[in-house]
Amino acid sequence: MSDMQYSYENAIREFVYIELPFDGDADGRNDLVRADIIRPRELDGTATIPVIMDPSPYYELYDRHGEKFEYSHPEDKWNSPLKLFPFFYDNYFVPRGYAVILLSTSGTALSEGFCDIGGPKDIASANAVVDWLNGRAKGYMTRDRRTSDNEMTAYWASGLVGAIGKSYDGSVPNGMAATGIEGLKTIVPISAISSQYDWYHPHGALLNGDDADGGWFEPDNFAVTLQSTADGKLQRFNTKGGWQRLHDGSDKEHRSTNEFWAERDYRAHVDRFKASVFLVHGVNDLNVMMNQVDTYWKALGECGVPRKIWLHQYAHDDPFDVRHDMWLETLERWFDYWLKGIDNGIMDEPEASIEDPDGNWHEYVSWPVPGTAPHTFGVRAIGGDDAGAGAACSRLGELVEINDIDDDRDDGQNQPVPADGEPTRVATIKGARIKELTTYAESHAAHDDRLLAVSAPLERDRHISGTPRISLRVKASTADTNLCASIIEYGEGNYVQVSEDIHALVELKEKRPPAGGTSDDDKAIFPVCVPRKSHEMQNMVTRGWIATAHKDSFAEFTPTPVGTWMDVTFDLLATDWTVRAGHRLALAIYNNSKRLAAVPLSDFTIDLDSVRLTIPMA
Repeated sequence: MSDMQYSYENAIREFVYIELPFDGDADGRNDLVRADIIRPRELDGTATIPVIMDPSPYYELYDRHGEKFEYSHPEDKWNSPLKLFPFFYDNYFVPRGYAVILLSTSGTALSEGFCDIGGPKDIASANAVVDWLNGRAKGYMTRDRRTSDNEMTAYWASGLVGAIGKSYDGSVPNGMAATGIEGLKTIVPISAISSQYDWYHPHGALLNGDDADGGWFEPDNFAVTLQSTADGKLQRFNTKGGWQRLHDGSDKEHRSTNEFWAERDYRAHVDRFKASVFLVHGVNDLNVMMNQVDTYWKALGECGVPRKIWLHQYAHDDPFDVRHDMWLETLERWFDYWLKGIDNGIMDEPEASIEDPDGNWHEYVSWPVPGTAPHTFGVRAIGGDDAGAGAACSRLGELVEINDIDDDRDDGQNQPVPADGEPTRVATIKGARIKELTTYAESHAAHDDRLLAVSAPLERDRHISGTPRISLRVKASTADTNLCASIIEYGEGNYVQVSEDIHALVELKEKRPPAGGTSDDDKAIFPVCVPRKSHEMQNMVTRGWIATAHKDSFAEFTPTPVGTWMDVTFDLLATDWTVRAGHRLALAIYNNSKRLAAVPLSDFTIDLDSVRLTIPMA
């Protein structure tokens, strides 16, 4: 890490209201969005400097590591600069010659407009900062007067911008890059969304949550929680049918992809990227899950976008807490290379840095890790002479690699090939909404609500790296339901435990040294965090599901015939995990997960010979 060269305490703290090219709140004039700026005073008028920006709808709602916006004059915050910039970007990077900008996205906090949840207005409000820094948009010193004598320019800026953020804040940079905007040189999305559809309706399903219909927030009711009340009235939200567009576009009833979701599919436009990407994610993140990573990462590589990835073993947690010193050093080198043009060798290093189950980090040329190959498993029924069609004991089976299973129905492509007539080996499971993890204590007996197949003890460590896939042939008793699968590890270990608040790290009373420069109002002191782990006999490796009405297309809602054999294939969530030698792998197949919203339940009959679980292993 480099030395601090410029004063944080004496830095320039200011704000600007940047004009958007549209009137999202229908008040008769183009919207203004508020951006708060902090930059080195010593470089004012002597050099142009790059910008690190964090665009967010959350600044007046939630704290960042215990810090929240604090204004120098809270009684008139519209005309007041910040005295406390949350989290550490300002403390660390301003003394190292950067400006830091915190933007409240369209329709949130002190920004006018309409909050359209990752849509064109959200992204345009962040792009407006880049445009202003490059002289392509107007900015004003106050929001009440749009005259030439009130204009504010970014005379101090080099025009080069890096956008960073976690969760929603990191999703917006993905959307910015997808527009191909000039001046955005790099993005650092942390636990971020690359496709909004895959967050709201993963594989056509609804997540469990607290909305009135029993599902997770949809864009319309999420926006209600974020939308600024501006001058004390919510006049912005329903103007021009804004809420109705969010409600109708998300198509909660059928959960299909459409134009609304296409506008929010950033990874579909990777070919437009002019920014490099440093992607950071937790493989156990159950908020922004790993379905936001694998396809996106692959697309970046296919389009030749300069890229880097960190994968840690935790959840919706910040790398600042996961790998503190190395994060500060690597992030500084990344920004120095892309925003200052310093050839520090970071792009000559391996693309992927992956944490193993013991907390050790390993560097790889890319991800999935080199040497990864598909290993396909089938299910062998156990249970004695009555393990034929419909036998309850067939719900407990053995998970066996295809090379080790006597099966003349494999076509060599790891896909189930239906035989003539009815299959000879089936298991019938009743419709139920159950926990994804079948414990070790529960794994020794058959269950009527799941098929559980357990392998023999592994002869060696198996490094799972990438996206598992399952294919199987089933009959359902309901036309629109879910079909779920889990990969479980059985064996003694100290495993990460993800809390209900979606984090796997816990804060200690111990504090870290200041993360950069400080002032009387901003001490930049944050707690040390450690993983939450528990000594257990089972561990959830990954899980996945599909809405059966979307088994053939996410664009078409097609209820499936009841009582008819159908082939179903779906990906489980990508992961990176090593299953220890001597431990067992298990596959659980069941109707619905408590992670998903309550939907009509369905009994399933499973053709055991058709089950193919393909796991990428190194």
